[in-house]
Amino acid sequence: MEITFLNAIELLAGFQAFLFAIYLLFNNEGKKLSNYFIAIFILLLAYNVLDFFADFILNRWSENITTFLQLLIYLAAPALYLHIKTSLFPGYNLKGKDFWHTLPFFLLLGVVFSLLIIEYTKGSVTEEIERIVGLFFYAVLYLQTFLYLYFSYRLLKKHKEIFFENYSNTNTNRYGYISNLILFVAVLYSLSMVNIITRWVFHFESFSFISYVVITAILILFCWLIILGLRSPELFIDETEAQPSVQKLVKQNSGDLTLKSAEENNKLAERVNQYMKEEEPFLDATLTLHTLAEKTQISSRELSILINHHLNKHFFDFVNEYRIEKAMELLASTDRKEYTVLEILYEVGFNSKSSFNTAFKKHTGLTPTEYRQKNTLNTIDR
Repeated sequence: MEITFLNAIELLAGFQAFLFAIYLLFNNEGKKLSNYFIAIFILLLAYNVLDFFADFILNRWSENITTFLQLLIYLAAPALYLHIKTSLFPGYNLKGKDFWHTLPFFLLLGVVFSLLIIEYTKGSVTEEIERIVGLFFYAVLYLQTFLYLYFSYRLLKKHKEIFFENYSNTNTNRYGYISNLILFVAVLYSLSMVNIITRWVFHFESFSFISYVVITAILILFCWLIILGLRSPELFIDETEAQPSVQKLVKQNSGDLTLKSAEENNKLAERVNQYMKEEEPFLDATLTLHTLAEKTQISSRELSILINHHLNKHFFDFVNEYRIEKAMELLASTDRKEYTVLEILYEVGFNSKSSFNTAFKKHTGLTPTEYRQKNTLNTIDR
């Protein structure tokens, strides 16, 4: 067996993928459903990359085994979707309807068995039929994948809305990870589709270099996931329970005569604002809407509708406004002039420097350093 440079890249990518998948499957600290699904996705992608070596080994026993294993790639997109779903909604339990995700795999498996029966009873299938069936299989694969990526994007958008309505934690790395994962896979499959179209449909052999681009992209994807696993293990460990969206709460209670009037909401808002200023619960980086509801003795449903609907602010932004005001006070204080910006952002409840800088500039028009320098000069002038 002659191993080309492309095969060497495939072997490297596959080896890395299998190691990381094993880590995800057997890591006790991060042992959860979403990890199993991303491990399945990685393993299926890795096997698809290593099909050259698999064919060489397995074809000695039976080509049918190789064909069956190649069909497993149709479970990759559902596995990725379920990884994202169970990562965003960790309380989600698999239901009977989730097994519908395996339907394309079993349908195509039925097509393969039908072709095998035809080949067994009537002789070999013509090359033209094999080519048409092959293109059909590829079309199903790409259509399925892009549909699942779209569904994943919708899930992400839905969860972000719920998160900002209920949580004040400024560490939103999970959203960046999932957004990048969706984008990366979309680019990867787009390149793969271009490769198939140019070589299978139009027979442009001069475009064979795209195969190298696709394999390199897969290698980069695996390396990126491994680096994330090492640098940000919380992405595969921490879980945030989902809450009902405010839009859903308002819709469910639109006919409820016990909903607060505008005057009552204004009084509640004043009560909450007073509590925020006096008790400063926003200094806790993990403050949630449910926690604040308990502290102010207002039901979570009422507080959610009050802030997110009546005040027309996400809970995330509502809390961070108080944090920024407190940060402005500390940055301008002569008592805290020895404190670094990083120390102050942690003190006021932020846990992400980038989130703090973005929120601070949005609120004041200045960076924290510029704001401190400006106020230092004003103090000297006086």
